[in-house]
Amino acid sequence: MTPWYAAIRPTSTGGSSAYPGIVRLFVGMTPPEEAVAHAAGAVDRIIPPDMRWVSPERWHVTLAFLGDVDQDRLPELTRALDAVGRCHEPLRGLSLAGAGTFRGALWLGVTAAERHSPADRLAQAVQRAMRSAGASVERRPWRPHLTVARWTPSDDLAQRVARSARDSLRDYAGPPFDIDRVTLWQSRLGPHPSYTALHVCTLATLPRPHPDEDTAT
Repeated sequence: MTPWYAAIRPTSTGGSSAYPGIVRLFVGMTPPEEAVAHAAGAVDRIIPPDMRWVSPERWHVTLAFLGDVDQDRLPELTRALDAVGRCHEPLRGLSLAGAGTFRGALWLGVTAAERHSPADRLAQAVQRAMRSAGASVERRPWRPHLTVARWTPSDDLAQRVARSARDSLRDYAGPPFDIDRVTLWQSRLGPHPSYTALHVCTLATLPRPHPDEDTAT
């Protein structure tokens, strides 16, 4: 029987050559359409032509960047991700708020995702699971953000424009939203980057005692 991942296209490096059997992967969570539309309305008003707009269809918050991975590891990676999902409840009350820049990227921040929050614990668990499944995930604090535009870092004019755009979005506050799933994505680079969802992991809804249930022992 042909495995589900056999049809996945290898990742192209530098937009030309490709290494057979190697895919570029990350695990991320996607805000719901309402939150994305609200943020897109704010961003669209201030993004100048000097910056490359990231299509809202590709907006996501990265939980773990895996980089180039041997395609044969995909079944193990998906099993590890599902194991994490069974141990973590959906995330409640997140929102996109504030803005910042780094390394040629303009991003929106994520609230309710501070250190030791449920979102942070989920990200750390995903990273540990991906390492245990054979992926090389950097060991560093998780800094949740959603990239909305990019520019060439060496372009001084674009750098100044980006700072102005950041300042315009500094007070942005989007509506709250929940996250009930995380996705393993394949990323393809080049002039027209694209993401392909390879596996969706649903976060567990852990059983809670019924309010009328007798909990006496």
